[in-house]
Amino acid sequence: MGGSDAASASDAMDGSENEGFDIATVDGPALTPEISGIVGLCITSLLWVIVSWRLLYHYSGWCSNCFNRPKDDERNLPRMDGLTTKRILHGLLWTAMVVEGVAYADMVATNSSNKLNYTLLDIIGRGILEFSTFIIGTVHWFNIISHARAGEKKLAFTFFPAILAIVTIAVTVSSTFEAVALLHGGYESVHEFRATSQIHRVTLLVESAGWGIHAIIVTICCKMVYKGISSLPTFSQVRSEAKRNIINKMIIPMVFCALSYALRSGWMAADFASRIVSPETTFEAGLGWWIGNCWIPTFIPSIMLLYSIRKRDRETGSMDSARENLIQSPHAESLGNPFQSFQQALQDFEDEDLSLSNKK
Repeated sequence: MGGSDAASASDAMDGSENEGFDIATVDGPALTPEISGIVGLCITSLLWVIVSWRLLYHYSGWCSNCFNRPKDDERNLPRMDGLTTKRILHGLLWTAMVVEGVAYADMVATNSSNKLNYTLLDIIGRGILEFSTFIIGTVHWFNIISHARAGEKKLAFTFFPAILAIVTIAVTVSSTFEAVALLHGGYESVHEFRATSQIHRVTLLVESAGWGIHAIIVTICCKMVYKGISSLPTFSQVRSEAKRNIINKMIIPMVFCALSYALRSGWMAADFASRIVSPETTFEAGLGWWIGNCWIPTFIPSIMLLYSIRKRDRETGSMDSARENLIQSPHAESLGNPFQSFQQALQDFEDEDLSLSNKK
């Protein structure tokens, strides 16, 4: 009798631990919350370590002292104090990795998709913090282009960041309502919430549109940079290897970010459609969902943005200054030697490559 009661208690405990996860409802190959949590925790831990290092680098001179680099004042360079888009981006990304790491750890510990880890991971982590972080990165790129091409297409430099701000507000508001509905709406489990909640469907639609718009705007930004570089008067005279080196370093982060945002948008749109057609089935625990909507669109843009803004503000030889030199075509045309700005940009990149090879 006692053994039967113990078995019943054990079964009840197992049922409560796996609350919100029913592998039979998953559309396609499925992953248990424990496996998903382990993989996600590894990814977020790696990103957290990298972001923490870069955060220290941007907020202090600690890394400069460690590697015996010359201080900014010794190089007669102005150093920007206070909050900048680079520092805000690092701070938001660091916070996102902490929140998502806690959610993944809870998934591993409980082997369940419960209200706590769903709120932390899907709503606060990816829905609010990641989206805002990547928006800041795109705004930073637009600021670089606007400074380098002063007087050109001023409407575009105002219009697109304004659209991004509106989209960010919409995604944040819808995610906030979703969190409130999940926690105080009387739903028994996350699965029930996903299957029956109207606010969840609205949030899927809003986020899908938001990530899609973001991908389009990053693509436009990328096109503007490429056109600015290729329109330089002496661009055709530069050797092909140098062209490829410079364009790759500027364009590749934008291309990969745009593709990642589009990928997440597509998965969310597909999940929204599946909720309409077949509410009882879900993409949100399948292998494709975790890879295509969660891990790739988190890891790749994070690495690309960290690479793109790796230099301190106002530091010489940075991608920012090099990009400004490259796409500042009105200034280049006014110089006695129009090749001068391009030569300076080439020298910046060559100095950077030389310093990296010396470290190796």
